[in-house]
Amino acid sequence: MSKAFDNIFPIGLGTGRFPFSNLESFKTDFEYAVDLVLYALKNGINYIDVGRGYSQNKAFSVLKEAFRRTDQEFHVTVKVSSYDANVTTEEYYQEALLILEELGLEKASHFLLWTLMDSKHFHRVTGENSLYDAALRLKAEGKIEHIGASLHMQYDDILEVIDSGIFEFLLISYNLMNFLDMQRVLDRALEKGVDILVMNPLYGGLIPENSGFFEYAKCSEDESVVQAAVRAVLAHPAVKCVLAGAGSRQQLDEYLSAVTRPGFEEESREDRLRAIKTHAMNSSTFCSYCQYCEDCPKKIPVPQLMNARNLFVLQDNSSSHASKKNFFKLLHEKFNVEFETGENPCVRCGRCEKKCTQHLNIMDSIDEIYRMVKSSCYDKVSRKERFDLLLHRHDYQKIGFWPASAGTMKILDIYRDLFGEIPFEVFLFDSNPEYHGKERFGHIVHAKAEAAELGVDCILITSYNYGNTIREQIKDLEIQGIDVKVLYQEGDVDWWW
Repeated sequence: MSKAFDNIFPIGLGTGRFPFSNLESFKTDFEYAVDLVLYALKNGINYIDVGRGYSQNKAFSVLKEAFRRTDQEFHVTVKVSSYDANVTTEEYYQEALLILEELGLEKASHFLLWTLMDSKHFHRVTGENSLYDAALRLKAEGKIEHIGASLHMQYDDILEVIDSGIFEFLLISYNLMNFLDMQRVLDRALEKGVDILVMNPLYGGLIPENSGFFEYAKCSEDESVVQAAVRAVLAHPAVKCVLAGAGSRQQLDEYLSAVTRPGFEEESREDRLRAIKTHAMNSSTFCSYCQYCEDCPKKIPVPQLMNARNLFVLQDNSSSHASKKNFFKLLHEKFNVEFETGENPCVRCGRCEKKCTQHLNIMDSIDEIYRMVKSSCYDKVSRKERFDLLLHRHDYQKIGFWPASAGTMKILDIYRDLFGEIPFEVFLFDSNPEYHGKERFGHIVHAKAEAAELGVDCILITSYNYGNTIREQIKDLEIQGIDVKVLYQEGDVDWWW
């Protein structure tokens, strides 16, 4: 049995939401973030999750300063990205050492193979000359103690990872939204002795924002929905720790109250699990996924689309970016559904609605979903059109991509899936001076000032959240004859998670 989370508090600290506002308020924001970490440690939290790029690349320096100021015991994760297929074991190893250095530590308790997307990815990062080999070397040298992986997979793929027996713990997304689906995963983890660390316990804020739908998770009137949601996740014996992605003391206190106020230890976790399994998503307004509506004559994956549509029933707002992204993410992770086109093939024959046990307006919902797919640039046809508009019509020979991130690499992978081999020369650019002149994802990272000298025809900004901000910072390159373009437009969802 795993001992990866022995003596670790059931709430851990996520460090991706420190509130860094702008350069002018950096010192104040930095002290606020350091104080939040110290506050967490003082209140019993002793596990901290961090990754490169968290909180606008400030999380490492915040933690380094917080660790310098505390004498509290803590455990921290070294997370090394597994996305780049060109990285060697030695390079992974050196990246882990660099992370330890940036945290001001000689060793760390936990190591994560970061962001495994599917079975194929899992086998690649655990094969020969892999990230897993680097983790084994670090463990043999005493620089880490426990090896795990963070997973963004379909459920059957997660079971395969658990059954491999090579990880002591796994970081997975688990909450009231996927509660019933995840039970077989958690049961298998318990059976195999794999500890579970949970991310996204409040589904990106959707659960507290729609508390009325989740009242069923409460076992007493004095519980808040946040407390009930966290306690529900902790109720399964495989779950050892829940990450609190908190940007303030108030948010952190909400998580802490779930395990420090009366009712947590005294309650029967089995009773809570049983109650939630009985009531979870049990409403006539929800798709129950009975699958009676399958076998659409136009091959529309009706049961899958309608099951994912439950998210919109909760929020009553399918227009927000968060709603749309969660919808597409659920379709991908649970059902592996993709869209070739945003054109709705439904002929409104009505067969699906006649079979629906919940009497849902399926045809109207399907029409709405396909309109959303097209307007979000989520389907393959729309993405091809976007690449054609931004790149192909101009016969560029050298194209820069900004930033030098895993997201940019995913965009390039999507390009290859759509068109085949890339017909132009690729350059990576980034504003972080620590990257300049160094290799990331198989490319040397360049500074803005190098663009003209390299003869770049265009720079495509692939950041979803900061695309227009970056464009303002580098638009003066257009004076030098370099086109500066932003991949995402208003209404889009980002193309990966």
